[in-house]
Amino acid sequence: MITSVKHTSEHNNMEKAGFYLSVICAIHCIATPIIITLLPFLGSSFIGDHSWEIWFIGGSLILAAVLLYSDFKKHHNPIPLYLLIGSLVVKVSEILWIGHEFEFLTGTLGASFIALAYYFNWKYKKECSC
Repeated sequence: MITSVKHTSEHNNMEKAGFYLSVICAIHCIATPIIITLLPFLGSSFIGDHSWEIWFIGGSLILAAVLLYSDFKKHHNPIPLYLLIGSLVVKVSEILWIGHEFEFLTGTLGASFIALAYYFNWKYKKECSC
C-alpha cells in the first residue's frame, strides 16, 4: 500500500525528476533507432541494451505511480492515473504483441502519456491549492 507523502520541496523535486525521466525516455525512444542506424557500433552499448531499458522504464513507472497516486489523494482527479495506466498498457502491448520493430512509436507514445500525466497532475494540483 502506498502511504501519504507530504508536499515538501523533496516531493516537488521527485515530481520534477519523474517528469524529466519521462522526457528523457521519449528522447531515448526517438534517438535510439537513428543512432543505431547511423552508428552501428553503439548498438551493443547501453543505448541498445534492453535490460537497461527495462530498469529505466520500470523506475520511471514506479516513481510516477507513487507521485501521481499521492497527489490524486489530494486533488481527486484520476486523469493523470489513467494516462499512467495508458503508458503501461502501451509498453506491455509492445512487449507481448507488437514487438520491438515499432518501439519508436510505442516508446514515444508511452513516454508522452507519462509526460502528460505529470502535466495534468501539476495543473490539477495548482487548481486545488493542495
